[in-house]
Amino acid sequence: MANNYKRFIQNQYEKAMSTASELISPRNEKQEEGMIELNPQYYDELQAIADMRHTTVQAVVNGIIVQYLTDATYGSTPISVNQKEDNPLLYLDGLCKLEV
Repeated sequence: MANNYKRFIQNQYEKAMSTASELISPRNEKQEEGMIELNPQYYDELQAIADMRHTTVQAVVNGIIVQYLTDATYGSTPISVNQKEDNPLLYLDGLCKLEV
């Protein structure tokens, strides 16, 4: 019985050392390439949306990215200065779309 206890303690010690070394050692570059950091506030909001939809934050973020890439690919073409001079409403439209 003392032998089993000693083996158990040794296994627990090795697991703890392995976990500690993983936490201390720098992350793999391959892992960091596919990861992004989110603002904690945005993460909480995304988590609430995911909970309402019975899905994960990753699925919500992936959907947002797909939607953004689709809009960016098929976005509107830039308006020339001549077009803006011919139609002053285009100036107003451009002002409304400015991000502050």
